Amino acid sequence: MIQNKSDSRRRLNATGTATADYSNASTDTTETDGFVNEQWVAPNVEDATPWKTIAIILVLFVGGTVCICCATLSWLADANQDRSDRIGALTIIGALTIIPGGYYLYILLCILMHRTGYTMDDIRRLG
Repeated sequence: MIQNKSDSRRRLNATGTATADYSNASTDTTETDGFVNEQWVAPNVEDATPWKTIAIILVLFVGGTVCICCATLSWLADANQDRSDRIGALTIIGALTIIPGGYYLYILLCILMHRTGYTMDDIRRLG
């Protein structure tokens, strides 16, 4: 039985042979196979904007930027290298927060600019 793409909802005739004789599927709401026609239609549900997720993304990106800036300023101001352990810690913390924050911020900006291929489903719900 080879079906065309336009014949995806048609059934074989009652003989059960593999010929090209197709019959129309029933047009009422419940078909003989137990499926309802409305289950193939996407629901019209508006998703709420995930404000908590957007806030977490902004906090990660801004926090990572602040940590890296403070580490850079501390490195430039520390002539005797007395605080090199703090500089390393701030750099690592800043990198660990700016990387996911920057990634999700890029996706969020692509969604806001209506670029094709980016939807709110691309951002995980955090919180």
